[in-house]
Amino acid sequence: MNWTRITDPEDAVGLLPAWFTSRMVGLRGTFGLLLTTGDVIRCVSIVAAHLSSTGLVLLDVILDSAGVPDGVDLAWRSKHFLGVPVPAATLATINLTHVVAVVEFTAAEFAGSLDERARGVPDEIALEIGSDPEAKVAALQVVTKTLRP
Repeated sequence: MNWTRITDPEDAVGLLPAWFTSRMVGLRGTFGLLLTTGDVIRCVSIVAAHLSSTGLVLLDVILDSAGVPDGVDLAWRSKHFLGVPVPAATLATINLTHVVAVVEFTAAEFAGSLDERARGVPDEIALEIGSDPEAKVAALQVVTKTLRP
């Protein structure tokens, strides 16, 4: 099976709904991916989408912390909110066929500044996200936020 890695939001538009792509690829925010199981995966950004030669789409995401987001509506509180399983384990790959809906818990922001880009990215993250500069910035922000007490 051949795979195509897509990190540019404009290229991902054909794979994902327009708002989904423009709000999550290359930006950071607080999002929830509602799965067919009823669980919600909390994430801050989509680093890349992978398209297989058979049409399967996988999403590389940066996970957010687990638990119910602040201020979430009472109807959502009964959901199981999945997130970072252990400190600094922030990357995950999700099969898009298991995603029923996408919700936004906070507004997205641009994924970085020049100051953050100059700091570099930990080796573990660099291996996962390759050479895409915007993905590196987004990953660095999440790792930095996760590691701060």
